[in-house]
Amino acid sequence: MVDLQTFEELCLAMPGVEKVLHWDHPAFRTKRRIFATLWPETTSANFNFTPEEQAAFCQEDAKSFFPVEGGWGRQGWTTVNLKKVKKKMLENAITSAWYNALPPKLQEQYRIEKGL
Repeated sequence: MVDLQTFEELCLAMPGVEKVLHWDHPAFRTKRRIFATLWPETTSANFNFTPEEQAAFCQEDAKSFFPVEGGWGRQGWTTVNLKKVKKKMLENAITSAWYNALPPKLQEQYRIEKGL
């Protein structure tokens, strides 16, 4: 289990992230777009993944990750249950969603710095 404070700290530890309100919920964004929204009342969060990433996370940990219902889910938005997810898996999810929200030039810089 990951608590709400830890989730927030992990998101804010990513370079260039700021906390904003989105539909009256805490959300985390790069200058380009929101990559995660926290839902404290259900101890869950939504991530903006690619459909391929969504499939991989949902397959790897089906008890913690599942597509958001409807059209948002078909676009890759994915819910994670913070009561069930392991911290390392959550860290990977945050990194993936954060990376997707970066402008292309920063994505390239990140790949070069990490040797990817």
